[in-house]
Formats: sequence, structure tokens, C-alpha cells
Amino acid sequence: MTDLTAQQIESNYDQFVKELTALTRKYGVAIMSVGGVMLADTESEFKDATYIADISSGDLYPNFQGNGGIRSNH
Repeated sequence: MTDLTAQQIESNYDQFVKELTALTRKYGVAIMSVGGVMLADTESEFKDATYIADISSGDLYPNFQGNGGIRSNH
């Protein structure tokens, strides 16, 4: 795994926000998150990530293999 530089992480975050904005406009779903962003330190860190979503509560959790939907990063 290749470690990402701070500049690459910031660029990835900016691109993510840009694409998330497009998804929000396309599907009419917005995410409100305060302090809940996780950033990968390596290129493949999130390669197996999925999401656990509960529409009735509005909860959306990233699921990383073997973590049961909970992960602490940084």
C-alpha cells in the first residue's frame, strides 16, 4: 500500500465533496456530518468499503471488512 501525502488526501477530499454534491443534486439526498469524516491514509485502505444504511433513522455507516460498521480513523 502506498501512503498518501497530505496534499493527495486534501485533493481526494475536495474531489469527494464535488462528486457528493453532484449525487445530492441527482438523487435529492443530502448528508449532514459534523466531525464524522474519515480519511484514508493509503490508496487501497477503503477498497472493500460498503455502507450500512437505515432510511427510517437516517443513519449511514461505513462498513469496513470485519468492523461491524464502526471504525475509528485518526
